[in-house]
Amino acid sequence: MKKNPLALACMSALAGLSLIGSADLAAAQTQDAGDARTRLAIQHAVAGKADAADLKIIGGNAYLAASVPVETVAGKPTVTTLTTQPAKKTSLAATYNQVCKAVDYPLTNISYLGEKIYTWHHKFSWCTANTQSGAEWTRQISVSPYDRYDYFTDKTSVVYPQGMVTDAVSAPVGGFIGMNTNGYLSPHYSHMARGVNLCFAQYACYASNLPQSKMTIGRDTVTVAYASPL
Repeated sequence: MKKNPLALACMSALAGLSLIGSADLAAAQTQDAGDARTRLAIQHAVAGKADAADLKIIGGNAYLAASVPVETVAGKPTVTTLTTQPAKKTSLAATYNQVCKAVDYPLTNISYLGEKIYTWHHKFSWCTANTQSGAEWTRQISVSPYDRYDYFTDKTSVVYPQGMVTDAVSAPVGGFIGMNTNGYLSPHYSHMARGVNLCFAQYACYASNLPQSKMTIGRDTVTVAYASPL
């Protein structure tokens, strides 16, 4: 039986297309698997659970290595005494020894390369004064936390701040502080939480962070009750 050359050519072409299609499909599946593993490594890193395999994937990609947080650093609350006090309370300064202070508390995300991805700050001021002139044991909050705000430093191009999620304060004027000097177990606090997305083109937004801190207020300083840069 004589074979049709045209039929043989068509069959060969179809076979070739089938092989090409299989190769393309295999390559696409491999790419998808690689992307999925990379996404998982990023998720582990953002959650603070990256293992050696995750870090190898992140460290092998220059952009990921500079953009994915693998470490977090919490600074210490920096408390400073203000030289300028709220105008409406200046009469308390001399008679009742009013003292106003400001606190700034930073939280930082560090990349695989050791670079800062962002540092988020929680800042506010507050004042205390004696209710009886010269009687230090009567010291109370005279001005509730004011000039409260958050801000970013060391913010890289992948950082997209979102809305404030928590913005709560509990420090009524006249609230008793007594001799509580460090804020430990104080009922007076400032709590802020800010949404932050980390995004770049290939993986879109690969993390949604919520840096936040709750600081309890004492007579002279504050104590960190809760903090998370993630």
